[in-house]
Amino acid sequence: MKFFWKLYLSIMLITVTFFSIGGYFLIQSSFHTSLEREIESVYKENDIYISSLQREFDIPMTDTHDSTLAVKILQNSIGTITIQTLSGNLSFCLRDAQGQIIYQNGGFSDKNNFINKIDDNQRGYKIFKEKNQYTLHALRPFHFGNIDIYIQNSRNISSLFQTHNDQYQIFITYTILLSCISAIIIYIIARWLMKPLHKLSLATKEIANGDFIEDIPVSSEDEIGQFTKDFNTMSTRLKTSIASLQDSVERQEIFVSNFAHELKTPLTSMIGYGDMIRSKTLTNEQIVTYAHAIVQEGKRLESMSMKLMDLIVLKKQDFIMHHISAQVFFEIVKETFTPITNQENINFTMDIEESYLWIEPDLMQTVFFNLLDNARKAIKTDGQISIIGRNTLQDYEVKIIDNGCGIDSQNLNKVREAFYMVDKSRSRNAGSAGLGLAITDQIIQLHHATMTIDSTLYIGTTITIHLKKGENIEKI
Repeated sequence: MKFFWKLYLSIMLITVTFFSIGGYFLIQSSFHTSLEREIESVYKENDIYISSLQREFDIPMTDTHDSTLAVKILQNSIGTITIQTLSGNLSFCLRDAQGQIIYQNGGFSDKNNFINKIDDNQRGYKIFKEKNQYTLHALRPFHFGNIDIYIQNSRNISSLFQTHNDQYQIFITYTILLSCISAIIIYIIARWLMKPLHKLSLATKEIANGDFIEDIPVSSEDEIGQFTKDFNTMSTRLKTSIASLQDSVERQEIFVSNFAHELKTPLTSMIGYGDMIRSKTLTNEQIVTYAHAIVQEGKRLESMSMKLMDLIVLKKQDFIMHHISAQVFFEIVKETFTPITNQENINFTMDIEESYLWIEPDLMQTVFFNLLDNARKAIKTDGQISIIGRNTLQDYEVKIIDNGCGIDSQNLNKVREAFYMVDKSRSRNAGSAGLGLAITDQIIQLHHATMTIDSTLYIGTTITIHLKKGENIEKI
């Protein structure tokens, strides 16, 4: 059973139960109060009879009178006694010690005898019911001479019982009516009280499904309101923690994908040098040169992997920059990339004006390898890739020019987004994950440099990078 119905039925049960008990005791209390008044009234009437008889027979009764004579005197004289009230003459009867009626003025019989129910010299009362009529009888002993006489009077109290029954009927009717009204009111109140909990339940289900909603409005300052505040705090912290975990996982995935992408260029170069050592007859000097190139590429891979992890996974920003000769830097790029262009018959040229660059060499090599690799993938036949470096007044400008398929204007603004690929089938076949330019752009920003892309569909692409100049204080 739902908590709402438990709350609703509990309140209804308590309300109806206590209302019924309270109404019952109220009716019973009213009835007994009225009955006590009737008993007091019938006793007073009985006292009036006693007083009247005492005045009427204010003659010394000696023991010389036998009981039969006393009864005859009493029967002959009692008929002259009449007691009137606003409701008419009062009826009474006289009974002997055995309960036999000596005299009555109407309404009494042996069925009304209850002398044996009262103690000696004590008065008493009893209620008799006959044909839905209730009468209250009072009985009291009276000494007449040497005999005991009992005076019994009665009072009709049917209206009291009728009122009592009517009150019960009204009470039952109103109990049913008020219970129905209470049921509606309690239902509305319970719904209103449960509304915040219902919202919390829905929010919990949405969070369980991975959908973090906005904070639930706090509509009260009670325990439920405090619980809502605590839930919002928990939801915010949970959302932050999950976002942090998702960001960490995403950065790790980007690192793995980007690292796999970055492995291709140096590995291809290393494979090319290794293949020449294996398949050609070389001089000792050539073997040493190619072996040195393989070792250098391996070291560069090791250094690049650590720095990419710092940049992508750990979001490191304070890399150590170096003053590096532009010609030396781009010569390393050319030596690494030339084996790849030779395999695909691409004419790769460089025209670098001497200057010094303020860069982190491993990360910046990653930038140019990415851009050159993208240019290579865009070329189908008769490929031409050129790198041109020139000094400007404020910085050093590098252009990478290719005669590949180009990029249309619709996709040009999207190529910097992670996982975005202009030609998905071509990129997948070439082993690309669509991360190159996103990482490139991040490294460019780290160097406080700028990169612009100009491209014409089916003609080619020109990428321009402006780097900060360094000083001639360090050589590779």
